[in-house]
This record gives sequence, C-alpha cells and structure tokens, in this order.
Amino acid sequence: MSATNEPTRIDRRGARGIIVDEQDCVLFIGGFATPERPARWILPGGGIDPGESMRDAAARELYEETGLRVAPADLVGPVARQYYRKVRPDSTFTQENHFFLVRVERFAPKVTGGDAYEQDLEFNWIPVDDFLTTDGFEQVEPLLHLVKRLISGDVPAEPVELDPIGRQLDAA
Repeated sequence: MSATNEPTRIDRRGARGIIVDEQDCVLFIGGFATPERPARWILPGGGIDPGESMRDAAARELYEETGLRVAPADLVGPVARQYYRKVRPDSTFTQENHFFLVRVERFAPKVTGGDAYEQDLEFNWIPVDDFLTTDGFEQVEPLLHLVKRLISGDVPAEPVELDPIGRQLDAA
C-alpha cells in the first residue's frame, strides 16, 4: 500500500535471477564506472511476457542477458519480491520484480538477447562479502542479508519483501 493507503499500481511484472557460483559470488549485470557515468549493478532479469509464468520468464531472461541455460524447474523460489519505481515529474512507473535463486559453476557470461541495450551490458561476479564495498549498488543491505540467508541453505517458504528501489528523473 502507498502512503495514501491506495494499492500500488503495477505497470509491469518482472522476474530476476540471483545466480550464485561455487565460491559464493553473485553475477550482476550493468556497467563499471566511466568518466561519463557511475557504476551500476543489478541482478539479471526483465519483464514477464503476456501468458508467460514468472519462472519461465526468469529462465528466458537469464539466458538472454547472461547466456545461462537453466530449466525453469531448477529455479528456486520466488525467494523475494521488490518494487522498482522510476519517478518523473509527470508520472511514476512501477515494476514488481520476483527473484529466483540458482546455484551454478562459474561460467563466462555473454549476452544472447537481441535488445540493443543488452549489447552494452558488462558482467561482474561479486563475492557476497564485497557487496557493501562495491560501487554501483542501490540499497544493497537487504539483498546482502537475503543472499547470505540463501547461501546458508535457509530458503524462505514465502518470498521476502525487499525495500523498494528506484530513480527520480528530472524533467528534460
């Protein structure tokens, strides 16, 4: 519920993957800092297509954005849910993301999807113990606690509600 006690309007639903390797590193997509922009790291995933299940969408998105082929049945979860809000002066966009866990042997990620923005993705296997010292995260503490919980084998029976994240965009 919002501050006005009205339900949150969901513009899009998404599915994301928490990909953890044998060394307890998590695969993030995004980009390292450059002189033109700060670092930005997010978990791979994207929108759920009409008629697609969350689990199927997560498997498809993981393949498109990282090259990882995983059967939807091999995804654990959803283990968490989080709202992403993009706020403009004249509108707000809200995506409800559902997170799935998959343990893998480390692999060399590559983009296999055809979206233009995906072609510029960079990859970063980040050790869980380095989350707090890595530039490019937004509100990383709740994710850190969740990932540590998952790595220890404590998979929640119901999805954990992570604090909302998002961006405030100025008028152009």
